[in-house]
Amino acid sequence: MSDFENVNKEFLYKRAALKWAPWAEDVISLSVADLDFPAPRMIKEGIIRAVNEDRTPYGSYGGDPDVIGAVCHKLNRVNHIPASPEDVHMIPGTMFAIFLVCYYFLKPGDEAVICPAPVYPPFIHNILNAHAVPVFNPLDFGKGLKLDLDDLKSRITPRTRLLMVSNPHNPAGRVFSREELEGIARIAQEHDLLVFADELYEDMIFEGEHISIASLSNDLFERTLTVFGFSKAFGIPGYRIAYITSRGKYMKDLKKRIHDMIVHADTLAQAAAKAALMNGRSWLDKLMAHLKTMRDKGAERLSQIPGVWCPVPQATPFLFPNISSFGMSSKEMTDYLKRQAKVIVMDGSEFGPPGEGFVRINFATALSVMEEAITRIEEALHPLRR
Repeated sequence: MSDFENVNKEFLYKRAALKWAPWAEDVISLSVADLDFPAPRMIKEGIIRAVNEDRTPYGSYGGDPDVIGAVCHKLNRVNHIPASPEDVHMIPGTMFAIFLVCYYFLKPGDEAVICPAPVYPPFIHNILNAHAVPVFNPLDFGKGLKLDLDDLKSRITPRTRLLMVSNPHNPAGRVFSREELEGIARIAQEHDLLVFADELYEDMIFEGEHISIASLSNDLFERTLTVFGFSKAFGIPGYRIAYITSRGKYMKDLKKRIHDMIVHADTLAQAAAKAALMNGRSWLDKLMAHLKTMRDKGAERLSQIPGVWCPVPQATPFLFPNISSFGMSSKEMTDYLKRQAKVIVMDGSEFGPPGEGFVRINFATALSVMEEAITRIEEALHPLRR
């Protein structure tokens, strides 16, 4: 039996504090971006080894040398980014990188263009927290979730300071082509913009090829801050570990600021990261085979509900169906499904104005859980069509 055919509800209600614990036991949560499965064995073993090595004194600011070495090897081989140890820094989660780039690069009144929107809500929140202005380059849902480069170019003004890219894209699941990324790169270079690239979902791809924008040229590597992580693909968000990479003056300045904020990332979390990089591939392949089945069956069932349009994502564990035909806002629909179906999904408008009319569904669970949730959703939506 596959490790992914069942979930332990008792464990989830006890430990999944953001996704499952807030709700009664008859509620199904397909909301927060957490896997409903325990972490792979090799990651647990890596942490135990680190415990037995007594990694308790202060470590290196940028990260433990063995971990940084594994990261650089992966960046060079997989992402084709020519990173060396001074170009990398371990950090406590990808959300920290979003905060860091807005804190460092944006001043009050600056503009940050989000490419594309809708996008993961902390992008928007941290731009606003820096007293800057989020500018949305909408994904073209009417043309196969196409990235509109002409629209992107039109959004650039003299106040634009930062271009923020999500690839693979959360929540719509696009994997952007080399041609699209080269178009983004040209705009960044023409206007001398800094680029932030969130590539957290690089390991969760069903179709397409993930290309790091920083790999396109030395100039792009120097003007781009890229963040990668482990929390989604390996189900370890509780360990709060990720890494950023860039080359040149921006990275040097960021390293100084990070030292003053956190000293360095947790040493046991770094051990989890190393174990994922070194030994996690076979587990990840099995997970992705399961998630592809979940994606295909979930998108098919949702698309069969009258009034629902559900694009098929190329990546991520999310479906992003359009529910606008029911005459409710995204917030009203999520509240309705919570009451009537006892299913928790995410309000698409939280991902910015271009997400209005959509909801996000996390299918990183067992098939039986998702099927029951979609059955409940279908039954709740039926009277609305009448």
